[in-house]
Amino acid sequence: MSGLLATSLSGLLAAQRSLETTQNNISNINTEGYSRQRVEQGTKPAQFTGDGYVGQGVNVTNITRSYDQFINKQLSSSLSAFGDADRYHQLATSVDNIMADSSTGMAPVLNRFFNALSSVSSDPSSIPSRQVLLSEADALAQNFNTIGGKFEEIRSLNNSDIGAKVNEINTLAAAIADLNVKIIANVGKTQGLKQPNDLLDKQDALLSRLSEMVNVSVVPQKNGTSSVFIGNGQALVLNGGAATFTTLESELDPGKLEIGIQTANGTIDVTNQISGGSLGGALRFRDEVLDPAQQKLGQVAASLAMEFNAMHQKGFDLNGTAGLDLFKFAGDEVPVIQSSLNTGNAAVTASFQNVNVNPSATANLDFSDYKLKYVGGTDYTLTRTRDNQVINLTATDTVPATGVFTLSFAATQPAKTDVTALPGIDIKVDASGGKTIAVGDESVIRPTYNAAQKIGVNITDPKKIAAATNIEVDPVTKLPVQKLAGGVPVVDALGNPVYVTINGAMPGDNRNALQLADLKDKLSMLGGKASFNDAYAQIVSGVGTLTQSAQFSSSAQETLLNQAKGARESLAGVNLDEEAANLIKFQQAYQASAQSISVARSLFDTLLGAVR
Repeated sequence: MSGLLATSLSGLLAAQRSLETTQNNISNINTEGYSRQRVEQGTKPAQFTGDGYVGQGVNVTNITRSYDQFINKQLSSSLSAFGDADRYHQLATSVDNIMADSSTGMAPVLNRFFNALSSVSSDPSSIPSRQVLLSEADALAQNFNTIGGKFEEIRSLNNSDIGAKVNEINTLAAAIADLNVKIIANVGKTQGLKQPNDLLDKQDALLSRLSEMVNVSVVPQKNGTSSVFIGNGQALVLNGGAATFTTLESELDPGKLEIGIQTANGTIDVTNQISGGSLGGALRFRDEVLDPAQQKLGQVAASLAMEFNAMHQKGFDLNGTAGLDLFKFAGDEVPVIQSSLNTGNAAVTASFQNVNVNPSATANLDFSDYKLKYVGGTDYTLTRTRDNQVINLTATDTVPATGVFTLSFAATQPAKTDVTALPGIDIKVDASGGKTIAVGDESVIRPTYNAAQKIGVNITDPKKIAAATNIEVDPVTKLPVQKLAGGVPVVDALGNPVYVTINGAMPGDNRNALQLADLKDKLSMLGGKASFNDAYAQIVSGVGTLTQSAQFSSSAQETLLNQAKGARESLAGVNLDEEAANLIKFQQAYQASAQSISVARSLFDTLLGAVR
């Protein structure tokens, strides 16, 4: 009798555990990250009798969760890839909207500016036409300022977002480390034979959230914990310890945030190891879309100013006075940031070249930043940061008595180079007044980075627009006359022709205005292959292409993510129909075991009655 009763009780308890687990599954059907659990049962060792081995019932050996390491790894990878693509697309769209919008873009403003120039060339003595030109020039400069300012707003928001994501990563890493401690304690209670399913589900949920932020590698340990690494094996979580990440200001670019990890020996820059997730997407957007777009816009602004100022200086205004710069830059024309690690204190300055002195200045102007490094003697290197192309520079002569010297393009250049001249800027080093320069000293030169924000109009008086040429022209050849009194050609000390300038106002002379208007179609940019409109159109096209590509990538990654979620759901998700069927099955097993207990009691009562 005792055997029947014990066997029935074991079945009753097993059915009860199965019912409890099934109900737990049903209760957590909407719990994010919950993995369906099931009761594992095993037969108790049979007892030998003279008639053979008699079963002793059932044991509940374990309660396990539905889990597949491969599926979880695939889900983590998909979360990281989608987070990267989606964040990149969101941010790229904000830049694309600014550049391509007909109301905020540069194309319509450039056209109005050149139309106003055409009006002045048609009637150079008209004060209203000149005033319209100044207004359009001011609108052009303000539009450059506005777009450049919007880029800075996006940069500021992106920096804030990067900082917030770094803080969230630290929070998640600390939570995973705390769970590791709890998992170790719970696994230890069972000598490693049983797993704390709910804690492991929480750990997987935290790892999924972490994967949305950044791409991570997860290494399961025998004790149930998970070690988490970023990039090239940089530890984020080990057992119960979590690393602390932080944001750093770039040494040579205060507006650029880098990612660092705090160690006992200080903070290490790990920005290049960050990839995937929304953090990786934000960093990739900054490097691939925002920085190049802002620099290329500045390239258009600077090139426009260089070309127009050079041509305007050749002309004469209504009063017969030589033309001034039409455009100006507020503050330093070319910002130079010197490294805080420099041991020397010589000052480096840079300025845009004058097109009248160097006609190729605009064509040579590149949108990239440059890193200037002193390598010894009179030699320097200028590295184009967008592709690490190195240019050799040298002082034009030995250091002059003033201590200020100009750097020029060296005769000997690296074997593989596509650069044949300075990139549209002049560079000076000031070692006067006891200043020194040491080997290894570095500076970053940013010719176009904030040029769009700094450009402005230098003239407020419409009379000062230099529409006239004031140079006597041969009526037959239409070329400037070279002569002294009596028609004798004149050359200067270098053999260059000296043209005769007519003194006084020439209100009807429109020749310089025509040349200014012709700059619209001049291929002065990008190595002499693009006009201002062409260059701006290339920026819009480039950003648009990247944005569209990001949209396709985001859609594709979303599809893959949904497939990965579906795979996990099919394995670990709770199915109500299945659980309902299990309830009926386990209920019937429970009732059958209870009936067996009732039969055992009846048999025992019958036996007692026979004895009496």
